[in-house]
Amino acid sequence: GTLRLAERTVEDEIVCEQIAGDVRRMVELLPDEQREVVMMRYYSGLSFKEIAEQTGVSINTALGRMRYALINLRKMIKEKNLILS
Repeated sequence: GTLRLAERTVEDEIVCEQIAGDVRRMVELLPDEQREVVMMRYYSGLSFKEIAEQTGVSINTALGRMRYALINLRKMIKEKNLILS
């Protein structure tokens, strides 16, 4: 009957849902090619090799798009003063 520290509370779930929503909205603001790589990697779980094959680019291009997507997301987080934790 005791609450373990590892269990998530209702408040934790609400915060996680809000963070996920914020991240989804920011991903939607990325340029198309960057958004595509983020969606394929994080939401579909594809490897960079699979992303490269499906998008018809080299692995290095796929990696570069992800790199710039993350840079842009960090910039948006800073500009909006979001706390994602």
